[in-house]
Amino acid sequence: MPRNVVVLLDNPEGREMVKTACNAAGIRFAEFQELVEAEIKQTGKAYKTGLRDDFDDILDRIMQEDE
Repeated sequence: MPRNVVVLLDNPEGREMVKTACNAAGIRFAEFQELVEAEIKQTGKAYKTGLRDDFDDILDRIMQEDE
């Protein structure tokens, strides 16, 4: 993930807060981070082509792991 894009994830205290929130919500931090990275890749684009496909791939993988 590019540094300083998501400030909360850029420092240890912020990362720990997000990890705690993910755990409380039953979300794996690594997968949350993948979703954030997919969104960041689209930053500055007029049309977020491929974002839905990226999200679908990540979420499908999560669903398969949970089965």
